[in-house]
Amino acid sequence: MSEFVKKYEEERGLSEKIASYIPGFRREADKLLRDFMVKKLEAARSGLKNVTKEVADAEATELFKTLNKITAIMDRVINKVEHADYGYSGFFDLVKVREDELDRLMDYDYRLLGACDEISRLAGEAGRIAAAGSLDMLPNLLKQLESKLLEFESAFASREDAIISIKGGA
Repeated sequence: MSEFVKKYEEERGLSEKIASYIPGFRREADKLLRDFMVKKLEAARSGLKNVTKEVADAEATELFKTLNKITAIMDRVINKVEHADYGYSGFFDLVKVREDELDRLMDYDYRLLGACDEISRLAGEAGRIAAAGSLDMLPNLLKQLESKLLEFESAFASREDAIISIKGGA
């Protein structure tokens, strides 16, 4: 084994070593992550349909407008996540990615998963409040939900920017 190959083997991180044995590992991991996020967001969107029905039945026009706006944001976010380029795609197989770069992407993923949980929690809470007929509590909750969705969208865009910077502006 050449000196160069020995040095390369020694400098690789554990995640790189594992991934080197499994073809397409990073690509598949990214796809699974995004599929998981899409499912969580779709479940939250589905729960909001019941809220919309309750609000429509109560003829609460302003709340109905707010829910339509939030649903449109959620649709846009789901679409972006569902159709985004792969993150840990084939370029990692060709380009040497430092462990700190991979850690940075994994940190984005962790924050995105936390945001998905919070979006789901808020949508579920909105559903319970609407089912109980407490529509006066919805405006503040819906404002929080909208804010979380926009934060998620921004974080997802930052993740894509990080991927592009690792690719070298490709």
